Amino acid sequence: MLITTLFLALGIALPVSGQYFLAGLGGAAAVSNAAAVQSQPPAASNYDSKVGPACNVEFGRHLSDWISVQGGYIWNRNRIITSEVAGAVFRQSIETQSQHAVGADLMGYFRPRSSLLRPYLSVGPAWVRVLQQNKPGLRVAVGIDIRIGSGFAFRYSFSEMISGNPLALRLRPTVGGKLMNFQNLFGVAKVF
Repeated sequence: MLITTLFLALGIALPVSGQYFLAGLGGAAAVSNAAAVQSQPPAASNYDSKVGPACNVEFGRHLSDWISVQGGYIWNRNRIITSEVAGAVFRQSIETQSQHAVGADLMGYFRPRSSLLRPYLSVGPAWVRVLQQNKPGLRVAVGIDIRIGSGFAFRYSFSEMISGNPLALRLRPTVGGKLMNFQNLFGVAKVF
């Protein structure tokens, strides 16, 4: 709800002269791994994630040559292997988990819109859904737009999404730390 309100407010306040853009990207995502050990009683747990597919759809507006805003939907799927040891008992499970997120980013470009190469840095809040739990998150990305003509650009993005970690909380002993999702994405952006 907060993100929707933010986009409505930005849409009303933005100058009419801005350019809109739409981007679609696909690639791979890796989720951070974690482990915990305790001595009394002796126990250990960990989860290990494998690299999986990811996609990202973004819609935004260039406010100037240097600043843009965008909102988007992010999805990835990873195979997760969890292991728990308690005394002489060992348990392991393998499952596939998807992460869904919607977010809003403020983008800072390092070159004007007329440039062939436009590197950028973006940051913004997100709402992340993992294991049927919704968690607030923060997304930071670096990337580059490479103009390929007629309002199209090739877009590369490397992003990290940090959020609460429901994967860690279901293990015994509980694993600490945040869930970090790293995405390496390639795609096309179109300016309108």
